[in-house]
Amino acid sequence: MNRKILVVGTGLAGLTAALRLSKLGYQVEMVEKHHQAGGRLNQLKKDGFTWDVGPSFFSMSYEFDEFFRFMEMDPPFEFIRLDPLYTVHFSGSGNKYTIYRDLDRLAEEFRQIEPGFRAKMERLLGSAGKFFHDTDDLVIKKNYNSMLHWLFTLARVPWGHAPKLFRSVMKELDRHFTSDEVKQIFSLVAFFLGATPYDTPALYTLLTYTELVHDGYHNVRGGMYRIVEGLLSEMEKRGIQVHYDTEIVDFREHGGRLFSLTDQNGKSWEADMFVINSDAAGFRHEVFKRERFSEEKLDRMKWTLAPFTMYLGVKGKIGGLEHHNYFLGDNFEEYAGKIFKNSISLEKPYYYVNVNSKFNPEMAPEGHENLFILCPVPDLRFKPDWSDRDKLADDIIADLSERSGFDIKSNLVTKTIFDPVDWGKMFNLYKGSGLGLAHDLNQIGYFRPKNIDEKFGNVFYTGASTIPGTGLPMAVISSKLVTDRITGAHDSV
Repeated sequence: MNRKILVVGTGLAGLTAALRLSKLGYQVEMVEKHHQAGGRLNQLKKDGFTWDVGPSFFSMSYEFDEFFRFMEMDPPFEFIRLDPLYTVHFSGSGNKYTIYRDLDRLAEEFRQIEPGFRAKMERLLGSAGKFFHDTDDLVIKKNYNSMLHWLFTLARVPWGHAPKLFRSVMKELDRHFTSDEVKQIFSLVAFFLGATPYDTPALYTLLTYTELVHDGYHNVRGGMYRIVEGLLSEMEKRGIQVHYDTEIVDFREHGGRLFSLTDQNGKSWEADMFVINSDAAGFRHEVFKRERFSEEKLDRMKWTLAPFTMYLGVKGKIGGLEHHNYFLGDNFEEYAGKIFKNSISLEKPYYYVNVNSKFNPEMAPEGHENLFILCPVPDLRFKPDWSDRDKLADDIIADLSERSGFDIKSNLVTKTIFDPVDWGKMFNLYKGSGLGLAHDLNQIGYFRPKNIDEKFGNVFYTGASTIPGTGLPMAVISSKLVTDRITGAHDSV
């Protein structure tokens, strides 16, 4: 088989799709807008420090195992399971909680604020775990060719799970816990999806099950970018070439099929088939100019929050921070309800801090720490002007210094800021949305942008804004689903 496939974008879904297709005998070539591979799973090096640009941990490691078995290759990187998982700091009460996988240790953390915590959590995990196992293979890992196929699949899910479709994550937690702090902590899974617990369906409490019971969270020894480096090494063995600094801006069609894509320099890229790892909705808008994906229609869709990120190099060791940390305020419901549309002040923002040098000391000079700070903010539909980004950065640094007991500003060696405009430009994220389309009931499964094009039968999509959704394991699953599309495996109408 010598059929050629061009893969546009080298995010995790694109890399794993390229390798799967190469394994099946296709001739694969890749183009990438950025100067290095990885998409949001990227790396920044500066002034002797190294940071993971985007994802800093992941769950469902067995999806990588499935990929390695398919490829008949040894894992080129090492996963390390996290325990404890993370810490959560509250500004109002000053309380700090460490989240362990061991339920006895976890219950001890909440003994004073949530009596009977262990039994309550076991009930939540039992319900979430049953939903996970009833839907994981049946619903998530499947292509859908018709509404009938989607409805038939859902009909096979036990009806006892139906209420989870119509309750929010926070409403589900209200049924199990009384402490606001406990509910806020275990609703953070919604923020992992770029949304809030007040508008994310309760079915996503299954993520609490995956973090505490099923597979936990993992890091990669040496930093998350080792995943990309390992896959690139395997691609080199297979002769898959990547062309960097190459942005696709136009196309040519012939006979109802896509004939070629054109880059910013006017070069034509021809292939028999095309796999798009750029945003599945954004690419249809920007390059194919589809009316169904016009700016007006895309703006009415629900997108995930945008990332405001900082990469700090600090002299000294910060005792008040663990590896993964969340810093919350005392107005959780108000903040979550208003942050999407930029109707609340960012003067006291909520944010996440990763100190990877505590796990991988080689990522910072001796006696120093590297800090990655993520603050979810409104996308460019609601806040297009980021001329105030330095003030937000200073406010976060001041707040973190006070709450960690370490003067970060006085010990700052280097600082890099990426605001939503930067993220959008670097990785073609629509309006700077960090994780693509959100996961409400109108944008999951069959209702998500398809992974096969509506017009061109030789164009396929993989990544966060198509099925099954956002996150590293979902990207790996997405590459399998698009491979099945191309080979015709498991197709059903």
